[in-house]
This record gives sequence, C-alpha cells and structure tokens, in this order.
Amino acid sequence: MRSMKLAKICFAILLPVLLFSNSGFCADLNYPYGRINLRLPPAEDPFPGFGGGYSTISLGMKSALWNPATLGKLKLAEASFGQASVTGPQDLSRTTPLKEMSGTLEVGAGTGSSGNAVLRYALFFRPAADVAGIGTTTKEIQVKSSLSYATSGTGINFSAAQRVNDWLTVGFASRNPLQADISLAGNFPVTGRTDMSLYGQNFGSFSIKNDGKLSFTFTSGGVVTTRETAAPAWSGFLSQEVTIPFSNISEFRNSFNVESPYVGTIAAQRGNFYAGLNMLPISATAQIDNDVRTVVNADTADQVMYSPNFDPNDPVASANWFLDANQYGAQAGYSTKTIQLPSGDIIANAKYRGFYSGSTARFDFGLLYDPTEWFTVGLMLENVNSAALDMKGNGLAGYMTYRNINTQEATTLLQPGGNSTWAPFGNQWVTTTEANGTPIVLDAEKNYQLPKRLRCGFSLKRPFLIAVDYEQNQTPFTIPASNEITVSNLSFIRVGVESRLLSLPFWLRGGTTLALKPTITSKDQQLVDNINKAFKFGVVPVKLDLGSTLNLWGWEIWDSLGVSLMPLIGLVQFDAANIDLGKMVYLNLALKKDAWQVDYLSQVDPVATLAANRNSGRPARDGSIPWETSDLRFTQTLGVTYKF
Repeated sequence: MRSMKLAKICFAILLPVLLFSNSGFCADLNYPYGRINLRLPPAEDPFPGFGGGYSTISLGMKSALWNPATLGKLKLAEASFGQASVTGPQDLSRTTPLKEMSGTLEVGAGTGSSGNAVLRYALFFRPAADVAGIGTTTKEIQVKSSLSYATSGTGINFSAAQRVNDWLTVGFASRNPLQADISLAGNFPVTGRTDMSLYGQNFGSFSIKNDGKLSFTFTSGGVVTTRETAAPAWSGFLSQEVTIPFSNISEFRNSFNVESPYVGTIAAQRGNFYAGLNMLPISATAQIDNDVRTVVNADTADQVMYSPNFDPNDPVASANWFLDANQYGAQAGYSTKTIQLPSGDIIANAKYRGFYSGSTARFDFGLLYDPTEWFTVGLMLENVNSAALDMKGNGLAGYMTYRNINTQEATTLLQPGGNSTWAPFGNQWVTTTEANGTPIVLDAEKNYQLPKRLRCGFSLKRPFLIAVDYEQNQTPFTIPASNEITVSNLSFIRVGVESRLLSLPFWLRGGTTLALKPTITSKDQQLVDNINKAFKFGVVPVKLDLGSTLNLWGWEIWDSLGVSLMPLIGLVQFDAANIDLGKMVYLNLALKKDAWQVDYLSQVDPVATLAANRNSGRPARDGSIPWETSDLRFTQTLGVTYKF
C-alpha cells in the first residue's frame, strides 16, 4: 500500500469496500426485515405407517405416482378430495453480533514523496450521529433481524378413477402448485471514517518531526534552503479526520411457482399382467427483482482537509510563514481543501432482476405382475422421457454501476498551495457485471433436469404383508453451498411390514427407507470425508414410519407417526411432483367404514415451530431456549375418499 496516496486510501479503497460489500454485509445480517409466504398444496399419506408408496401396493389413484400399473387393480371407481389448513403468521427475530471494521494503513502525501503517513480507518455499522467524537474506535454491535413467516393453502386436491371395462382403467388427479414469495428489505447504515496522524512523517521536501515541528526544503536558483518552525504546527493539521455516512438501501423481492396441475393415468390389464402410463405437465416461473443502492446521506456536510498556506515557489513569503507562530501554529495559517460530497445522491446501484418461465411434461411407465394371489412384482420407470425444465429468461438485468472516483487532485491535498476544492465522486458512471470477482449476470436460460428414477420391488401377502422396493436415482443433482456438492448414484431401499397381532382385530405396521452410499463430488474434501463416514455401514436411514389399525365392528381406525429427510432430497432435486415434499415430522389418523375413508394428516411446520420457540419467552439455557410440545405448529390436511 506504500504507493497509494491519501485519497486512494480514503475513497479508492474504503468506498469500494462499501460498494462491493453491500450484499455481503446484508446477507450476513439477514436484513432488518423479511417476509416469507409459502403456499402449500394438500399433503397425502396413502398407507399410514407403512413408509410411503410402493411399486406393488395398489391404492387407486393414490398409488399411481409410485406405479401407474397399480391403477389397473381398481375394482370399479373411486373419488377423493383433500383440503389443507395451514399455520397462521409467525414473527421470528434474532439478534446477531457483528464486529465493525478498523485498521491502519500507510499512505504518501504527494507525488514524488518518499515518506508515509499513518492512516487510521474505521467502518461503523451505525449512523454518523452515533459515532461522533469517538475517532476510529469500533466495537461489536448487536444487529436485530426480523422475519414474518406465513403459510397458506392453494386449494382442494381432487382425484377420480374409473374402470372403463374389464381391461382398461383411467384416472385423473388435480394437483395444486407450490409457491413461495420472499421479500427482504432494509436500510443499513455504514459510516466511513479516516483519521490521519502526520507526527514523525517524512514526505521528501516536506516533513513533520515527532514533536510536531514542520520543515520544508526549497530549491531556488540552485540554492537549497530548509525552513523549520520553532514550535509544533497547528494540531488541526497534524491530525485530520474525514467522515462520510452512507445508507445501503436493499430491496429484494422474489417469487417462485412450480405447478403440476394434474396427473392423467391409464392402466391396462391382461390376465395377471398390468401396465400403466402417467402423464404430468409441469411448469415453473420465477420472478426476481433485487435492487441495492448506496446513497450519501442527505444531511452529509462537505468534508475539509488543511494544508500549509504558503507558496512553495516563493522563498521569501514562505520564510515569513515559518517564522510566524500565528501562521504555522494556528488555523489562520492553513488553507482549506474542501471535499465536495454529493449529499442525497446515489453513488452506486446494483440490480439483479428478470423473469423466468418454462414448461414440460413428464411420463412414467409401470408394469405389474401377479404370479400368485399372494405375490406381486413391479417395475416403474419414472420420467421415462427424460423431461427437463428449460427456463427462458425475459427482461434480464444483472449489473453494478457506480460513480468513478476522481484521484487526480487527491494526491496533493496535503501539499502547500493547490486547488481549494476536490470532488472525489465524478460525473461518469462505471458499469460492471462482477462484484469481488463474482459474476452477477443472469443467464439467458436455466435448465433443470427433472429426476429420473427406476423403481422395482415385490410384495408378499402371506403369512403377513411385506413390501420391498429398490429405487435408483439416475439424475445427479447439485446442492448449493460455498463449495458445490454434486450427488450421483443415489439409491434407496424401502421396506414396509404389516402383521396382525395374534387373533386380535389389531394390526401393526412399520416402514423404513435406507439411503445407499452415493457418489459425492466436492472441492471440500473434509465434507466428502464426513459424508463417507456417515455411510460407514453402507446405508443411512432417512425415513421411519410406525402405525396401527384397529377394527371394531367394521370400523377401521388407522394411526401413524413418521419422520423423514426425503423432503430435503426432493427439494434439491427440483422434484415438483413429490407428494412427500413437506412431510418431515407427521401424524396421520384415518377412519374407514365400507366404501368411505376420512384421513387427517398433520405435518410439523419447522419454521413456524422455530418462531414459536423463539417467541416463547422461556429463559435460555447455554444459549438455547428449551423446547416444549406447545411450540409445535402444524400444517394439516383433511381428506375424504369414496370407493364404489
């Protein structure tokens, strides 16, 4: 930094830190205010407690997404409705410590100088009024971030299926969209300050001793003369401070919508063979509207610096200045160099906006075979056509623009004479598509490969019901992180068991899903090693269900409880048709009588539950708030099915 002059430090370094670090600071703060609204479709759990769907278990249209061939076993017809109720708005706040920035730099004081001045700088994350009179002494501040979170339903799911004749069955199911609206906004104050000490500094012909005495070497007619003050120079010259308050105004508004409005299924039967086909149209949109502006506060006054008020080319006049204590020792002997600031003006602006839309159709093909009435094998090819969402962009804008920094006059601010004003912010604007080396340009199109899976399995109905499925994910996917993680060769084994308890009218069920060790690729080798350690036995359980059924005089009462990590996997796979997308912790109750069945499915809403815990007011222990069952918040679905 030795070759950088005063203004190149104050503005060419400190200001770009403010401009190019806006997004980083705001992301670390999570903004003063945020609002998230999720619109969720009704959830399903076709076989409570059994661990989800299987390629060989037939449950009408509820099992069509697992294997469309199972619809061929429908006896006659069915109709089903599902309505979701959601949690109310929740407010979540958090206080985060944030350290302000400070340090020292060495800068020169003029062209051709050989010495350096010590420049102390600070970046306060507080308004200028709050840091008046404290120099460059920073501290750790507490930043409070607030989030308003709410969920809402997207309507009623409906499904119906009808056996057309003895070999053909058709079905239809409506599916509501998954939507998210995310808004982040805030005014984040940043006050930049520089404090330069000239004591003991040497700038070639111009130097200040440790005691504050000032000397200057003149050359005239080949004669070299050095003048020195008899007492310390004016303290306002020896220690100079510049303060510039900014406001970073951030407005991020983004919305996402993924729709798979219906599933059309057709299944055919020939003897003990069944074949089926699903068709799912899928569309998605994304509205991105992000804007960050850096503004010099409207009440910001021009800053001033001081330099000795003598003509270095006039030895006689300058000699008088060095001899007069009322000149070198008082403010009257120094000229004011005004730093003109564009108060109230935008000095930098970053935009990141556009609209994306795309659509496709996914086809699934399934087979089913019953060698006997108690043994079934099945095969399912999901997304057999390798469908992908090709998202085309419109109205795209991704750039940063800022006013150029004028350094031509800054290098002589401390030298005697020179111009009386300096406008560091020029009238020309510089536009870039990178911030700290990171591109901010939006792609003209984005392509998302939908999951392609092969699922095969069998089920035995004697002496008790057991179903086993093997699922192979054939589409690698990437988990966004500081170092991207690519997952491929991901497979699962799903096992479900149901057995009657002795001769009682009581059945117990259980199901689990085991993830087989995938192939992990990442630049973070430690992360890869940790994942491999988690799979030291070759499998990791990712889902567990337990349930039971009680039959009383023809009334069947079903209940189940489950936990699952599958929604997280489905989310990063962009699996829009995943019926388990919101089911991480869930409870299911059902009542069945003859052709009627009523289902109640309750899912824990993790964000609303966290907000309730944070807002409980219970004292924290070791930095954490104790949990109670009253903190739980649920998203609920009520469904009715009629078979005839």
